[in-house]
Amino acid sequence: MSGFGVSVFHGFTSTPASMRPLADALQQAGFTVDLPLLPGHGTSWEDLASTPRSQIMRAALASYDRLAVRCSRVATVGLSMGGSLALHVAAHRQVEAVSVINPGLRLAPLTGPKAWVLGRIRPSVASIAGDIAKPDVVEEAYAQTPLRAVVQLDRLFAQVRRELPELARRQTPVLLFRSGVDNVLPPSSAATLGRTLSAEQLEVVELTRSQHVATLDHEAETIHEQLIDFLHRRHQVAGPPERMAP
Repeated sequence: MSGFGVSVFHGFTSTPASMRPLADALQQAGFTVDLPLLPGHGTSWEDLASTPRSQIMRAALASYDRLAVRCSRVATVGLSMGGSLALHVAAHRQVEAVSVINPGLRLAPLTGPKAWVLGRIRPSVASIAGDIAKPDVVEEAYAQTPLRAVVQLDRLFAQVRRELPELARRQTPVLLFRSGVDNVLPPSSAATLGRTLSAEQLEVVELTRSQHVATLDHEAETIHEQLIDFLHRRHQVAGPPERMAP
């Protein structure tokens, strides 16, 4: 068994389309890529409302497991909630490296409790999708945000925060892409990584022209180039790329 696999995870209420350009760039660079549609996504927001966080987290681990059968090394990459899933997998599996793009580790203060209370009155609020500076770019995502799912998301983030010391103990290399303007998650989300991981372990790339969905924004190619370089420094990729999983 040889090769380098990468599990790529999309964000909350979104779909793999937000990560497809990045996944394609990785595949073209010679990596074996798994880009799953996460449970509760890509159908209706009502489906996400009834999806427990444990099911989403199990799907992320399953992505790693599929790649580990074929590849001797596996890395994880994720945007927003997908970033927290990438870190979660790294705390439970032998992950070569992690890259997170505007990762979700904290919601704005009291968002979770407010969602729990408001969710007893109404099932959803307006969409959080489409935080992109580049004109005429549309994120494929739900038109509504289910409040029950926001409560689950808040708990998912809390669980991953508790798991971060395991990554610090393992000294798993982490590459963080951080947008200067993010209208979805607070700065404390990314700052949590800096407080837990060592400076030697954590690399940070500042994105000055992109917003939350940076994988579809002005600096998408910068993310591709920096990520591929980061992974190549973990291991020199050899051999032809394998077909991307649907």
